[in-house]
Amino acid sequence: MSTDSLPGVQLLLDTAHQTVLLSPYLGATGLAAAWAAVSRWRLRKTRAALADRTSVEVVPTNSFDPSESEVGRFSHHLARVRHAARDVPARGAAVRLRYTADRSQMRCLIEGPAQAAAILSMPGFAKVEVRSTRPGQAIQPVRFAAPAQAAR
Repeated sequence: MSTDSLPGVQLLLDTAHQTVLLSPYLGATGLAAAWAAVSRWRLRKTRAALADRTSVEVVPTNSFDPSESEVGRFSHHLARVRHAARDVPARGAAVRLRYTADRSQMRCLIEGPAQAAAILSMPGFAKVEVRSTRPGQAIQPVRFAAPAQAAR
């Protein structure tokens, strides 16, 4: 029995042959589409993170003189911001230190993703006050309720 006697078999064999010949190109097209989709997702996540950033002002006291170990501890503290931002791409999770001068007074602002606001608001140095720069975004201290006395 030959393939000519069965209807549609030659068409099926030709289609299978063309698919095998084109499979590397189809695979490359699929990979390119997946790469484009991931890139678009990362771009959207980065833009959203950069649009929603928070900043705190760091105000040192007059006796502020950090030791070398305090500076290392503070740099480690800032490195944790990226981990706190979780699924934000690296470009959107970056920490920015901004130094400005207002009325001949120097200000240090630490800016980072909003998901890491808790870490940014933690003081990294002794003798340093951390202030929120946005109204309505006051840094609230954590208070734990006293445990209830068990009745006997």
